[in-house]
Parts: sequence; structure tokens; C-alpha cells
Amino acid sequence: MSLLEVRGITKRFGSLVALNAVDFSLTEGEILGIIGPNGAGKSTLFNLIAGLETPTAGAVSYRGRSITGLNADAVCRLGIAKTFQIPQLFPRLTVAENVLVAALYGRGRGLTESWREAREWLTFVGLADKAEKPAETLTVSERRRADLARVLGTGAPLILLDENMAGLNRREVEAAVGLLREVRARGRTLVVTEHIMRAIMGLADRVVVLNYGEKIAEGRPADVMRDTTVIKAYLGESYA
Repeated sequence: MSLLEVRGITKRFGSLVALNAVDFSLTEGEILGIIGPNGAGKSTLFNLIAGLETPTAGAVSYRGRSITGLNADAVCRLGIAKTFQIPQLFPRLTVAENVLVAALYGRGRGLTESWREAREWLTFVGLADKAEKPAETLTVSERRRADLARVLGTGAPLILLDENMAGLNRREVEAAVGLLREVRARGRTLVVTEHIMRAIMGLADRVVVLNYGEKIAEGRPADVMRDTTVIKAYLGESYA
């Protein structure tokens, strides 16, 4: 059984078709990359899976159970959590408190255990020394790592990462790729949207390409990057 199944998922905003009959599946322990130009529907797809939007048509199932139309809190408690392109931290709470909220909310555990969980994930992402700082004082790179710690703190087995490396320099991207590999090694399954192709090539087992809301390619990263349709729609001849 697939961990996640997306079948014929469609989303219309008035006359705009943001997604049109997109299909894919995900196996447990896999890292799936979702790529495509701006406006391709990547974030809309994530929002539909995570319960932040309701599809116009199609279905999403998780571990064989339909989650189509469930709201975000129900989806999170079932085991799917997502980051945002702009990290949605509580700016005046400390970094540790931000992760604590996720641990309390996502796992429903007691305060003592949730505090322990929060501090363990902050250590994992390299922010233990920032635990008592207000979240608003973090740098871009640190906010990305704090956002990752939050979704990990929910305990969700499936993590959706929406351009989690945007704004990072080359060294920070390399560190982020290594961190996400370790997340997978700890038993999580990842779906990653990125415009940084070296990150996708270094991470993903498989890639789905969207363009104008439609899936135009799917396969191993190296194969997809050579696909003439993908080159024309997204990568460009200079990349090829």
C-alpha cells in the first residue's frame, strides 16, 4: 500500500485552473521532489494535501484512508505536516516555545514530554543555542531550521517541505540537504518542492514536474532533467 495517493486532484479558483487532474503516489521512506516554474501549482498541491484548501475534484488518501476535504488540524493529527515558503513562526515566542506548540498540538502528549521533544529537535537542527531567543531574532537560515524543527516536533511521518531552502546560500543549501537526508534516516517520508536543482538532484529518489497545473513528467531525477518537455517548460536550454 502506498503511504500517500493523489488521484485526479483538481483545483479551480474561479476561471483559473491551478491544478488539473494530477496523479502520483508516494511510498514510505521515499523522498519525492515536486518541481516546476512559478505558478505551476506546487504550493496549491501541498495545501490540498495538508487540508488548507479543498479540491474541486479528485481524491487524496493517506495510508489507505481518504483525507479529501479534511481540515488542516485533522490532517496533521493523522500524520502529515508542512512547512511554508515563508516560515510561519510565532515571532514573540521563544524558538523552543514555537517547537513546543507543535509537539503539544501534533502528538497530544504532556507538557514535560513535549518540552523534551522540542529541545531534542532544536538540537537536531542546530538551534539549541537559540532556544530561549525570540523567534523574530533568527536569521533566514535559522528560521528555515526552526520551521523544520516544528514540523518534526508534530511527530508526523510525512513532511511536506515548501521551498525550505529558498534564500539560502550554497553552503547553507548543502547543510540543509544533509539534514533532510538525516530526517529520512530517522524514518520520515518527505515531499520537497524546490527551485534549487542541485538540492533536488542530491535528495530526491523521484521527481514530479508540474507546469500550468498539469503533470508533464515523472521519474528519476537524472531522467527527468533530460526530458525535452521539462527542459522547454522549466529548466531551459542553458541548464540542459
